[in-house]
Amino acid sequence: MRLVFPLVGLCLGCALLHADGLADLKSALKGLPNPAPKVKVRVEEESQEREEGKDRLERRSVLVEDGPEGLRVLEDSRPAKVPDKTKPAAKTPGSTKKGSSEFREALHPSDDLLEQLEKARLLEEKPEAYEGRPARRLKLALDMDLDAAARSHLKQADHEATVWIGADDLPLAMTHRIEIRARVLLFASVWTRVDITRRFQRAQGRLLLLNEQADVQGSALGKSFSSKETTRCSLVP
Repeated sequence: MRLVFPLVGLCLGCALLHADGLADLKSALKGLPNPAPKVKVRVEEESQEREEGKDRLERRSVLVEDGPEGLRVLEDSRPAKVPDKTKPAAKTPGSTKKGSSEFREALHPSDDLLEQLEKARLLEEKPEAYEGRPARRLKLALDMDLDAAARSHLKQADHEATVWIGADDLPLAMTHRIEIRARVLLFASVWTRVDITRRFQRAQGRLLLLNEQADVQGSALGKSFSSKETTRCSLVP
């Protein structure tokens, strides 16, 4: 009998350790190859905005190559901007862009995820299949990362996320919900709600964005606004 309770405690301890999906997710993201193998990805973006009853629609298609030597834009449907001779020459499509890039989140989503998860708190974890694949669903509370001045105006600030992780502990999909209510002037208020859904794909050992939809709505100083942005990524041989 003396061995029973230590063994039970050990089993429970192992189960609790295995059940920490947030730690498993972070470990899997950090274990991705760096530098990552080279890939070519077609990124298609569509943006719809409405403000004061006026609509604006924009579309863009970009071919991006990324590998150990950096990220390059090979094709861009958006016309190139005329360079300002008073400023240093901007890099053109085909040039290497290291570090931050507007397409880095699509080709290196693990970097952004790890930053968001740094101060995340695990609220709930349970097994739940995602699109027919075995998965664990993690419900997280994320830090808003607001300074003291911004917090002093807040009436409400919530940022929650749900992540489905597969058998390899890497994310299959993730949803965000951000809602902020603040008072900016004596009688003026601001309200914003953002809903983001991301799905991921694997290619050559890499984690890549598959698609993303972001819906934004809100009001500021009595004027309402809304926008919807869609991004789709497809691998190119």
